[in-house]
Amino acid sequence: MKYETTRVLAILIGSFTVAAAGESDETARFNRVFLSEARIERLREAISEQEEPVWSAFQDLLAVADANRERTATVPEHWYVPGFYRDAEGHRRAKNVLRDDANAAFALALGYRLTGETAYAQAAIRLIDAWARDLQTLSRQDDSTLSFSYHFPALLFAADLLRDTGAWPEASQAVFADFLRERAVPMNTMARRNNWGNWGLVLAAAGAVYLQDEALFDECVERWKDFLEHQLDENGHLPHEVNRSGGRRGIWYSHFCLMPQTIAAEILRVNGVDLFDHVSPSGRTLRQAFQVVAHWTAEPDAFPYWPGDPDQMLGVAYFSYFEILNARWPDQHATRLLESARPLTAAHSAPFLTLTHGR
Repeated sequence: MKYETTRVLAILIGSFTVAAAGESDETARFNRVFLSEARIERLREAISEQEEPVWSAFQDLLAVADANRERTATVPEHWYVPGFYRDAEGHRRAKNVLRDDANAAFALALGYRLTGETAYAQAAIRLIDAWARDLQTLSRQDDSTLSFSYHFPALLFAADLLRDTGAWPEASQAVFADFLRERAVPMNTMARRNNWGNWGLVLAAAGAVYLQDEALFDECVERWKDFLEHQLDENGHLPHEVNRSGGRRGIWYSHFCLMPQTIAAEILRVNGVDLFDHVSPSGRTLRQAFQVVAHWTAEPDAFPYWPGDPDQMLGVAYFSYFEILNARWPDQHATRLLESARPLTAAHSAPFLTLTHGR
């Protein structure tokens, strides 16, 4: 439902507080996983002023949070996801239980941090605790690790938002941390060379921060740099991705590689290592790849790897992560796309990016 302005303002200026950090805290190792305390505070200020695009995106967040207040977790005893190109229906059915719970938990946890409504926190905690408690076994076959790598981080982001607030019992936090360390993080696909590796990097980096694992964090930094060097060509194209399905899914898979690379970079930046402007030994940069893909997304007929009708390409519009990149490097194509499509969300790892990063 849509919140009345007076109700929102009452919540935002009321007694609910969580110790907010200053801008400088975004350069500290093991700060927050994805959304720093400074960012949460800035979002609350933007909402109090009904600042766009944050205000409209906040309404979307509240609608999702309200719809999931009574949500019951859908945890399977055994996690297994068949390969998409072998069994698309079975693939979606198996992975969507985690997607839907994780994204709901993130919406609820973020809703709690922005409004102070304890019902949101309680609902998020039920979902987080269920996954840490009830999942018995995890397969590494077919798409099981990939799907876990790109859907579990939203649950982890939710857990991070609830730590140190007093809403989540410490005993339950300990169970989740053990599950994360012993079972969830080892599911990451960071060793793979294509987009699987980038999604695995998101899970590994988020887990490293949450668990304050210095060695894993440093490994993630180096892996991020390695991806930049070896996944991009001299033109900023992604050779592993652009020819997928004869090029028909080439833009989609380019997004599907750059989105996790961007999310991982943001996790690392919030925790003191800013790689956004990193230049690889061969001169590859994230900015170059972003500008290339933004151009293709705005003008699909410019994409050189698909010989057919541009309207037949799939997944072209999956660009919510441009919110992070365009804020740093304003691009005419990305700006036009964002302004026409906001508020944006995503199914993988980081929903509600217009809200969290669209100022």
